[in-house]
Amino acid sequence: MNPFTTSSDTPSGSGSGTERMISPSGPVTCSAEGYWGALDQVILALRAALGVAELVRIPCLKDVIAPSLSIALSIKTMTGTHHALFQVLATATLLINAIAEHAKQTKLSADMKAAIEDFAKHMSDVQGIAQAVTQRQPETRHVLQTADTRMISACANSMRLVCDVLRSTPSVKPGLSGVYDNLGALMRGLEIGSCGCGIPGELVQPNSPVGMGIISPSQFTENDYVIFVVGPAGAGKSWFWKKLFENRNIPVVKIRQHVKALRCNLINKSTNIVVVIIPSLYTDHEDSVAENTAINWLKLSFSAKCHSGILFLHSLDSDPTHSSMLMVRHLDALGKALPNKFVVPSHVYVVPTSKPDSTLPSEESRQRLSQLSTVVSTLNGNRGHKWHASVFPGVFRGQPELAWNAALLLLKDVTETQTNEFFTLPRPSLRHMPARLPDARLALKELSDLLLREFKKSESGDLGALITLARTSLGFTPPEHPYYYSGLISLANVLRERFEKEDGDVDLDELIVLRRAAWECMLPDDPERQTVLLDLDDCLYERFRRGDAVADLEEIISLRRAALERTPPLNRCRQLLNLANSLVEKFEKLGLVSDVKEAIDLGRTALELCPQGHPDRALSEDCLANYLDAKTRKRGARALMTEVGKNPPGSTSPDVKQFVKKIVFEALETIPLRLLHTPTGILCNRDIQLSHFERSPQYRQLLSMMSTCDSQPSAAQIHEAVKEFFRFATLSHRWASGEPSLRDVEDTNIYDVDGGDGLEKLQHFSTLALRRGFSWAWSDTCCIDKGSSAELQEAIGSMFSWYASSSLTLVHLFDISNTGSLADSAWFERGWTLQELLASRAVLFYTQDWSLYMNRDIANHKVDDALLKEVEKAAGIEKQHLMNFYPGLDNARSRLHWASRRRTTRPEDIAYSLFGIFGIHLPIIYGESAKIALGRLLAEIISRSGDVSVLDWVGEASSFNSCFPADLVPYQMVPRIHPIPGDSARPNDLEPEQARKLYGKLAGLPRAGFGNNKLTLPSIIHQVTAVILRGSLTSPSRYTYAIHASGLTPLEITLSVNLDKGASKYILARPWHPKTLPTQASGDEDAAWELLEQLKQPFNALLLKKLPHNEYRRIASDCMITARPQDLNSILDSQVLIPEIV
Repeated sequence: MNPFTTSSDTPSGSGSGTERMISPSGPVTCSAEGYWGALDQVILALRAALGVAELVRIPCLKDVIAPSLSIALSIKTMTGTHHALFQVLATATLLINAIAEHAKQTKLSADMKAAIEDFAKHMSDVQGIAQAVTQRQPETRHVLQTADTRMISACANSMRLVCDVLRSTPSVKPGLSGVYDNLGALMRGLEIGSCGCGIPGELVQPNSPVGMGIISPSQFTENDYVIFVVGPAGAGKSWFWKKLFENRNIPVVKIRQHVKALRCNLINKSTNIVVVIIPSLYTDHEDSVAENTAINWLKLSFSAKCHSGILFLHSLDSDPTHSSMLMVRHLDALGKALPNKFVVPSHVYVVPTSKPDSTLPSEESRQRLSQLSTVVSTLNGNRGHKWHASVFPGVFRGQPELAWNAALLLLKDVTETQTNEFFTLPRPSLRHMPARLPDARLALKELSDLLLREFKKSESGDLGALITLARTSLGFTPPEHPYYYSGLISLANVLRERFEKEDGDVDLDELIVLRRAAWECMLPDDPERQTVLLDLDDCLYERFRRGDAVADLEEIISLRRAALERTPPLNRCRQLLNLANSLVEKFEKLGLVSDVKEAIDLGRTALELCPQGHPDRALSEDCLANYLDAKTRKRGARALMTEVGKNPPGSTSPDVKQFVKKIVFEALETIPLRLLHTPTGILCNRDIQLSHFERSPQYRQLLSMMSTCDSQPSAAQIHEAVKEFFRFATLSHRWASGEPSLRDVEDTNIYDVDGGDGLEKLQHFSTLALRRGFSWAWSDTCCIDKGSSAELQEAIGSMFSWYASSSLTLVHLFDISNTGSLADSAWFERGWTLQELLASRAVLFYTQDWSLYMNRDIANHKVDDALLKEVEKAAGIEKQHLMNFYPGLDNARSRLHWASRRRTTRPEDIAYSLFGIFGIHLPIIYGESAKIALGRLLAEIISRSGDVSVLDWVGEASSFNSCFPADLVPYQMVPRIHPIPGDSARPNDLEPEQARKLYGKLAGLPRAGFGNNKLTLPSIIHQVTAVILRGSLTSPSRYTYAIHASGLTPLEITLSVNLDKGASKYILARPWHPKTLPTQASGDEDAAWELLEQLKQPFNALLLKKLPHNEYRRIASDCMITARPQDLNSILDSQVLIPEIV
């Protein structure tokens, strides 16, 4: 039976319209036997349909029928054509009949007309394909190009869109089943490349790395990264979508009238990006067709979990607080439309939009952005769904670069979440662990790079958006990736364009950082490394030209030396001259004769490489002449001394003095801003200090040395002379009432002033320093302007280095007599004195009457063994740290232990006093709580070192973070766990592969970190399986529980908190630091076995409670929880997790 029949053979254009209706007799199939007969019937039906369309007055339907008839006539002449062309034609014919039947019963709606017009457009595209196929060789006519299959896919989707609208007509709905069946067969045919007709359908791979595929519900898998574009009506979703794929050679495939979706397929990658526009599911005026279509499609398409996020568009022309704009309702509506909670995205990027012709005043626009940020912040606390929302840092005004920035930044968040979720999977067997972490970042980087190359071709591109796109691309690349440097170079190249246009110093600084990092990442033999070096040289020279910084010139010289080493000897002429030029500039800057001498030697070597007739001969001669002239001509302090005889005897050129003065000022930067001059009792600032130096014998000696060009002192020698002149002593003491301030002693002689105990202490200190041979002294009472927040910040940040730079620290123990003991002094209980004790290389202890403690008259009490033991006992610090202490993050918990019994007058100072000990520079914010100050310090320690030992404490938790203590008191207790004796014999049933896999799993964990007020803590975790209340045995506010956790022996703990009955919300965490992993120096098996021995030891566990949004909080911090692994098998089955703890 032919698949199409007509009631009349009347030629088109005559007779009654009702007699020429096309009536489908069933779904169309493609078979070898029925192909030609069916084609004849289709041609006859289409000719008849032209008359029907005119009678029912549907002009847009003629635009469908005409290309359909042309397609039929084209393939009628072919042999061996692809089956897809016939299937499109047959399906279109059935659909035309359904449209005509619909038009007889009701007036076409606007949606229907739009759908038919779209259908007509795609049929015209297929008509072009058919005509092109007729021009090919017969043996290749059955092969469709990739572009052909895309157009056919788009046409099929446009037909499906028409069907969706027609379903509202009951009489037409039964006839549509055949159309849907045909569309399904057509899509499957395009995917698998063959069908029942036996004609093959090979597809040609596209040349571009970005391709397009038909989207069917079954294709959404965990390899898909789906972006839902959501927002209220008028937010510009279609505009955003259009710009997103403008000129990207990625055609848009429409799945439904009210749902648009497309897939970006990265060739040779398993990663797919799917972008879906969702109509407004929450509106004041419901569109039931749009909503029902979207909801049905979502439920069908997203039954399985995939990686997804939401771009929520909001027009700044709309008030974000208006009921129709409330994003939480739109997002909740999307969440309800999806089939289950597991497929609801959590990441939301809110993108503000504004039409180019918007008349919204700039002030109101800023106000709307502020309101939008407030709305987004409340969204994060919404309990209906686990939204993690943030506002995109830009406004979309039609820039495709910005649209892609928003999409890729969202995907970056999604991939990072995927990375973290990898560690939260249920306990997999080690035999089935994936070989590597599932991560789509590199595939997304390729897409970012492609887009960056494409956008850079456009002269009208938004440079700011391009820079953000380059940053995003770099963010997708792990630093350890061998081609990480290429991302650095790409970002630097875009920044260079903006720098050349805007000439901004900030861009230049970043350019230098990026190119320097790229150069350091590249292998020494990489051929591109020389180019990067030259680019870095150019940037540094530009900054040197602007700022005259010697450090930049020094780096340029270092780079040019490196370039010279990498250049073959015969090609070194230009490199030699480049290095010589920079040395001459340094000579002109600092006047160091050794630099100009080296430049002359390099110039002569370059000249020897260029015999007569060499293209660089003239250049070499000219450069050498310049170098010789630089040495001999009179130019300030650099060459003045070659003509000393022109100056009167005993006089010195102002230029020489200025040169020396500059180096003196550089040397003074390492000592305190103000010093007491002990012989005169005057407090001296920088200018007065310099004046003293210029009247000194050391200064006159330096000028004398400058009188001979060949014996000029180096900058280092001048620095050393300044350091020797400004040797100073520091005072360490406990503050009392009446301490003199800067205002009390400024512009006066401290020896002439009468005052209280504080001033008397300062006078004693000054005279003692003078007696010890120091002309300069420093006290923290009067040598800092505490009325200047900037100076106070600098002083606190520099205080450790000042005590370390001082030649002697005099410690005044106001509460100790000659018969007393150091341990009795309050000096060992104060917070600030800890860093003064550790930083000072030489210390002398003085009692209350300013006599030496125990009458030990030596140069340094730290080298007196008996006295040092007493200090060790009083301070609780080991001898090696007292003798040779260096600031840093090593042994962080020990350093906190040293400070745990000390106090400060201002509570927040206890944290500030430790900044120098840890080598940390953080803002000083007087007025903040001690908990916040300590929290900032601990967060910085963990962020920079990953040291989890600072989390091992018992006591009151801080409001800053539940894993941090409220104060330093908990660090008084030193954690001690009795180890289990090791067993040198390995179990016979131990599988080395299991141990190695566990080793690899832990080796892949990152360090702990802190950001966004959350502690990211890599841990070995044990899920709590039972919580059993034993009773309130000790007091009504204390509860004793039996805790059962996977892989651990049961334990009993007494807490001040009442635990919930649901055990599943609790885990016991064993914080992990990569440095605790045994090294593999002795072999993989040995290291793995050593790891197992380490993990079988008891440990202090953190009890964590799971909160919404995949966050955790430490509870029961007032109880030591010592956990013990069950056995070796439980260790091998260890789970790892990287919880975010608030």
